[in-house]
Amino acid sequence: MPSTATQPISPKYRIVAIDVLRGFALLGILLMNIRSFSMIGTAYFNPEAAGPISSVDHTIWWLGQLLADQKFMALFSMLFGAGVVLMYERRDAEGLGSAGLHYRRMIWLGVIGVLHAYVLWFGDILYAYAMCGLWLFLLRRRGPILLISLGLVLLIIGSGLNALIGWSVQYWPEESQAEMLAFTQPDAQMIADETAARRGGWWSQMAFRAPLALELQTFFFVMWGIWRAGGVMLLGMGLLKLGVLRGTAPTRVYVTLIVLACAVGLPLIASDLWRYPANERGSIEAMFLGTLGNYWGSVLLAMGYASVIILVVRSGALSWITAPLAAVGRMALTNYLAQSVICHALFYGTLGIGLLGKLNWSQQMGIVTVIWAIQLAWSTWWLKRHSMGPMEALWRRLSYGKRPSTPPRVTAG
Repeated sequence: MPSTATQPISPKYRIVAIDVLRGFALLGILLMNIRSFSMIGTAYFNPEAAGPISSVDHTIWWLGQLLADQKFMALFSMLFGAGVVLMYERRDAEGLGSAGLHYRRMIWLGVIGVLHAYVLWFGDILYAYAMCGLWLFLLRRRGPILLISLGLVLLIIGSGLNALIGWSVQYWPEESQAEMLAFTQPDAQMIADETAARRGGWWSQMAFRAPLALELQTFFFVMWGIWRAGGVMLLGMGLLKLGVLRGTAPTRVYVTLIVLACAVGLPLIASDLWRYPANERGSIEAMFLGTLGNYWGSVLLAMGYASVIILVVRSGALSWITAPLAAVGRMALTNYLAQSVICHALFYGTLGIGLLGKLNWSQQMGIVTVIWAIQLAWSTWWLKRHSMGPMEALWRRLSYGKRPSTPPRVTAG
């Protein structure tokens, strides 16, 4: 493959299945992120934080917990880990160094993540991914079994910390328990204050957003991000080297993963919902012990989703949807940030719309569907005219230190 040190990979040489998977994961993430944008923050964990919900909304919440919560994030994390290996393999095959480029990419991704977190949305994931990417690169040459084993070790540590915190609640001082309960079960004044801040101008939003962003980038990254996100990324690196994420593994491998997702993953997730239903999600225990089944089940379900999509892509079926999904995946950074821009404009008060707290769960799903349609259509339109998304182009230019040469556009078909 002819290339230069500053040329990004041509679409012609991309692994289509990974682009489709990335697009699928990115759109799926919005199913859960819409909660944080459209409702008070606690509603993400406790659906009745602002009051009882209807039976329809309860069904939407339940299906979201079962099929979406952490599943698409896990898939996206696997693909991020796979991307670290793919970039190294390509650069190495061409006799080009990869370390400098990788670390510049991660540093600039971290910068973009910080800006995203403090300017638009505290729930940014880019910073955590960039920080994990700094040490993941050191393991790029390791074999798949070691990578998967290390990933499982990190996941075990993460779930162990979660379980330990949940078990220790009974020994917390009363004031610490009261402080946590104030978060999981906010009173009317707390709800009003948060709503006013987020519906207000940008500066009032900043006073609310900045402390949360800082906490996510420090405490929660140490307690959760390193172990959960980093562990799943290592699984992705190993699965790529085994050929699973490349789409080259035997069909029986994908069928086995689908069976595991259905027979083990779904029951694990359902066990959380059975032990801690919607009206009990406001307890402190539910915040920790009520997520352990999903912690592991979501990883299995993510691999099941990946297996279904890879088999579809290999069969050549459903190209009417896989092609637009691939376009969304090739513009993942642009589309991720665009979701925040759109939701910020709709739900916050910067533009005076301020729909936060005004839509029920089914109405939120309507917003999600519209955003999906826009991103599928727009990504397809854009890539017919450009080789990459606008934010991808900026990220590459910053990483390479100069504008990369543009590869020829190739029509999918």
